Amino acid sequence: MLAACKKGDNEKLGGDNVPITGFMSTKPGSYWTYGSNEGSVTIRRATGLDSIKEGRTYSYFETTDTTSHYITPEYFGKNGDLYVMLIDMNGKQEDYFTVVVQKDSAQVGDNWSNTGSITYGGMKFNLLTEGEVVSVGGTLTINGNTFKEVVEIRNKLKGKPVTLPAYVDCGTATMWFAKGIGIIKSDFNISIAGAYKRQYRDSLIDYHIEP
Repeated sequence: MLAACKKGDNEKLGGDNVPITGFMSTKPGSYWTYGSNEGSVTIRRATGLDSIKEGRTYSYFETTDTTSHYITPEYFGKNGDLYVMLIDMNGKQEDYFTVVVQKDSAQVGDNWSNTGSITYGGMKFNLLTEGEVVSVGGTLTINGNTFKEVVEIRNKLKGKPVTLPAYVDCGTATMWFAKGIGIIKSDFNISIAGAYKRQYRDSLIDYHIEP
């Protein structure tokens, strides 16, 4: 178990980010459509634009919920050999958590951690995710599309009030990536002290990579 004061890999990044072209396309016209177990359909679109957030350069994407038409800004970058993204912690696009989600030339057993904090209901909580590469080079068929060179990443989610010494388990988040395409499948199983539970899964149902 990591001590509360130990920084995760997301807090030890160096210098500015570089483009994520080896991870997924940033060319305008590229898109990825996902369907979820909750019935929602979302479309992630590359804008070809860069954005400065949290002091670093990120490739800017937009994800649209096809029912509500709500657009969520998304930010991806590469820092050293780590691929990172920003997670909007309060839904107001003002409090972001930098998260390592993948590693260049990933090998089974590669691992990293992400640490941060959030204030909820007037109480501050420490957050910890522990990511590990569980498989590489696999083949996965999703919704009629067969993807090669698939990397599977499993994350353990943990949290605690800052006043407590030990983290408690809050669930898992598993993601599958295909080289040059990006995220093809996600599976989140979240349980927080019995007060909040959610099982969310989505997978790629259509995509286009602009040449």
